[in-house]
Amino acid sequence: MAPNFASARKILLVVLFANLAVAAAKIFWGNAAHSLSMQADGVHSLLDAAASAVAWIGLFLAARPPDDAYPYGRWKYETFASFCISVFLFLSCFEIVKHAVVRFQTGATPDITHASFIVMLLTMAVNGVVSRWERVEGQRYKSEVLVNDGLHTQSDLLASFSVIVGLGAGWAGYPMVDPVVALVIAAIIGKVGWQILAESSRVLADSSRIDPARIKPIVLQIDGVLACHNVRTRGNIGQVYVDLHIHVPPEMSIAAAHIVAHQAEAAVMQSFSEVAEVVVHLEPHLPELEND
Repeated sequence: MAPNFASARKILLVVLFANLAVAAAKIFWGNAAHSLSMQADGVHSLLDAAASAVAWIGLFLAARPPDDAYPYGRWKYETFASFCISVFLFLSCFEIVKHAVVRFQTGATPDITHASFIVMLLTMAVNGVVSRWERVEGQRYKSEVLVNDGLHTQSDLLASFSVIVGLGAGWAGYPMVDPVVALVIAAIIGKVGWQILAESSRVLADSSRIDPARIKPIVLQIDGVLACHNVRTRGNIGQVYVDLHIHVPPEMSIAAAHIVAHQAEAAVMQSFSEVAEVVVHLEPHLPELEND
């Protein structure tokens, strides 16, 4: 897994600097044009950059090998980084809603120029490329945090489109659409944050990752396996851990049963590329006890 973590960290560094550049452009021009929705989108991009930094730290910690203190490794730091990304998203929601309420109260009007549209379209293009790249590479490297950071960046793309709609409405003489669009942006960000939070919680709570019904037939086709039960899985999209129980003939020698267990382990790992480890528990097949 170490080469994957290293590659993912390099990608996150590029994304970090791209998000900082996009945030600077939106916030600078949003302040100049007095556009709340544009400033809100800039804050969102700034939090994108902060989330990418947290994700990089999470991957750095997750890449450290197992040792006596952490015999199972530190891979959950990657999931914790994804959890932190959702927190950044919820913070941005709060800030955007707060500023939208102020705009409704003051009724200030944004100064809209052609440059406002150009800035938004250019930053949308950058976000679109970055978001797709992160998600594709996240699937390639089986990196949970890359996929989630890509979703984070994708929410920025949708938010930017909403800003353009708000700018167009302001240009047409409806300036109060600007804070309304800011609230739409907050809703988009909140939805993505909830999705990431839900997935991270599943991993941290060790929820099932692969349906046992998909694993059992693979194990049962191995010579010497008479039954398979208690199949359990946990982990994230790129590192799933499996443990299961198999029954072998009671007269089978320990050496032969050990070979069957290794065959079951290999079969599961060959069938599911995301599986990092399989623990097989051996039991003698005693039908009379099962009937009891």
